[in-house]
Amino acid sequence: MNDQHQHAPNEPSPSAPPPLPPVPPAPPVSNRAGTAGKRFWIPAVAGAVAASVVWGAAVALTGGFGGSDDGAPDARGYRSGMNLCEEQSTKALERLYSLKSPDSAVLRHPNMDRSECHRDLEGKGADGDGSTMVSTTFTLHKKGDPAPAYIAESEGADYLPKSKTSVKKISGLGERAYFVQSDMEYGHFLTLSVLDGGAVYAVRVTSPRKGEGPGVDKVERALVEDARATLAALKRS
Repeated sequence: MNDQHQHAPNEPSPSAPPPLPPVPPAPPVSNRAGTAGKRFWIPAVAGAVAASVVWGAAVALTGGFGGSDDGAPDARGYRSGMNLCEEQSTKALERLYSLKSPDSAVLRHPNMDRSECHRDLEGKGADGDGSTMVSTTFTLHKKGDPAPAYIAESEGADYLPKSKTSVKKISGLGERAYFVQSDMEYGHFLTLSVLDGGAVYAVRVTSPRKGEGPGVDKVERALVEDARATLAALKRS
């Protein structure tokens, strides 16, 4: 059974700095109307999805999530350093959208490896929209347990000002998995993240506003189905 918790919007605190460095903007895409070049504030678990190689390198050089060099986390047989656009399963998502313009990046470091894939999404039929995108990140931590920070950021994803966020725990996927829906003044974010040993998989669908596209429930089911297939494919044979 999934557990769902609703959180009321947080009040802004103009005098207080954000608790984490702002996430760099996603790679500019010509058809993302009104969003290109904007610096997003995203719930922490969503930020893990869209984090650029610059922020990924900063995390890696400080030891990654958990910050400890004592003992490598269990890799659970996952491969790392791959082209995620080629390895990721998108069959379920493709029933809802047409996927275009794949853009991949890979960070390799002794502390962790991270692969990213960004794509444009176009809804089918009445759900057509040229300003939606999907961003996916797979991070394999080699030093330090990612679990404490992952759990805190996932369960506390409503900490940002001017946001309305719901957090839903997904059972039967990795060690832990969460589906986070966040409405903000500049976008609507649907994020599925999975923790499994030293691996963190996260995928986020971003659209300009709530109510556009095929619906939250359909997107959630598609992301979960594709995550199961992708994680299985990323395990070493």
